[in-house]
Amino acid sequence: MKEPDITLQNYLKETRALVELLKKHPKNYAGNLRYMSMTKDNSSILGYMQVYYLYKAVEDIYKALCDDKIVCSENLILLLSLVADKLEECCSLIETGAPELEKVDVKPYLLYCDKAVAGEIFDPNHLIRHTEAEKWLQHKLKASRTNRKNAQKKTQEIVSIPSEKISGLINYQEEMIARTYIINNQVAMLKSAIADKDMKGVEEAYKLLANDTQNLQSSLLIAHENFLGLIQDDSFLKDHQECQGFFVTANKTKYLIPSFYIHDIICEDPNNYETVQNQKIVKYVIENESGQEEDTEIEEIPVYYLSSLFPGQKAKNLNILDTILIVDYQSQRIGIIVDSVQKFVSVIKKNLPSAFENFTPVEGLAFDEKYDMIPILHIPEIMKSFRSLRGYDVKKFEAITKKHISKILIVDDSQTIRDVEHTILSANGFLIEEAEDGIAAIEKLKLKQFDMIVCDDEMPRMNGEIFLDNVRRMDNYKNTPVVAIADNPLAKADAFVSKADFSRDYLIQTIKRMLDNE
Repeated sequence: MKEPDITLQNYLKETRALVELLKKHPKNYAGNLRYMSMTKDNSSILGYMQVYYLYKAVEDIYKALCDDKIVCSENLILLLSLVADKLEECCSLIETGAPELEKVDVKPYLLYCDKAVAGEIFDPNHLIRHTEAEKWLQHKLKASRTNRKNAQKKTQEIVSIPSEKISGLINYQEEMIARTYIINNQVAMLKSAIADKDMKGVEEAYKLLANDTQNLQSSLLIAHENFLGLIQDDSFLKDHQECQGFFVTANKTKYLIPSFYIHDIICEDPNNYETVQNQKIVKYVIENESGQEEDTEIEEIPVYYLSSLFPGQKAKNLNILDTILIVDYQSQRIGIIVDSVQKFVSVIKKNLPSAFENFTPVEGLAFDEKYDMIPILHIPEIMKSFRSLRGYDVKKFEAITKKHISKILIVDDSQTIRDVEHTILSANGFLIEEAEDGIAAIEKLKLKQFDMIVCDDEMPRMNGEIFLDNVRRMDNYKNTPVVAIADNPLAKADAFVSKADFSRDYLIQTIKRMLDNE
């Protein structure tokens, strides 16, 4: 089962709370308006524009009510209730991931809300009839699609596959084996564990991922073998061999490491390595059958960067956590550090062309789902190459690739917005901490030095303007760059990103530009 998206859960919870307020307490003008001001922009940030437009329309109505520009009537209360129903419909579509959300027609609701704000006479019962007509149309479209599928099914039943097409089916099956098998649940668990620096959780997630993909691959290979059994000519099989393993990247280049040599996959903080005679060592915990902590064994394994074997490539910045493949050959183990592990695959291994047969680090070639040619690494030769590296070479490579990881403090009273910003910034290699308001942020700033601050304006206890005034009084934060993600710019912030017109790319570009200027 797929892990729930915490950000999405918080967003749906906030929006459904607004639905309940509109239905049960439509006359609580100030309270409802204050709640919408906090949650409205989350819809724009998450890309749910239909919901954002409905939020904005209701907000305009409550602003007019608070300013005594219009009066509350039965028609207005009915209109707010109908808008609440539409919001609930959108929430259901978001929750199920249905693509129909973008096709939801909110224009009639916005039109009637505009009429209400302008003080014009309107009859919300027309919206009820519009909704019923829309449901009837959707029912007809669904019935039409069902009839079309049944007709296609009947057509397919009479289609036969000629014997001469068998070779084509085999090639198609090979393509399917080469495709990615991503287990969403384990990937989500892995990301969460890495973000929390939960090393035990990371190891468990990796093991679950490997186990599930292995089971899935076994089922697919059985089907593949059935297809191959139809072929009588052994010449087809001469140049086709199965190879299972992980696609990995190093210096933006993809490789395949056969699973035959992989003992385990772990993650480690680069600061936790020990150095013995210029050689980095990771302490690897060996599990025992008893499960008793006192029986746990720890093995010291030398680790090497796969990128260090390819000095001609442009070095890539180190990740917050290193991904290490523990490989063994003839009772010897080393750790190979890669930029990323992309997927577990079963592919067709092709022999090397004669011109490359003497290139010992590579034992063959495979094709990924994009039909790109991927080298299959020969692990015994790779291990030999690593052990021949001088400690100075490894140390020099690490000095080139290592880069300061910027720490950013997010200050916002909305949990949803903090989740969204945290996800975006973490994915771009930044270390993130959060504070729910200005007072909590000041306490964090006193304890730790951050490279940047990202803050909101409207917050309880201390708003953005007062918060930044306090920040600039701190000697170590006088020149620290600040990005305001708010409805309006802040005077003492260095950059402004509008919540109403939020762009992830613009946010990342702004942050990287400001940090590079430091």
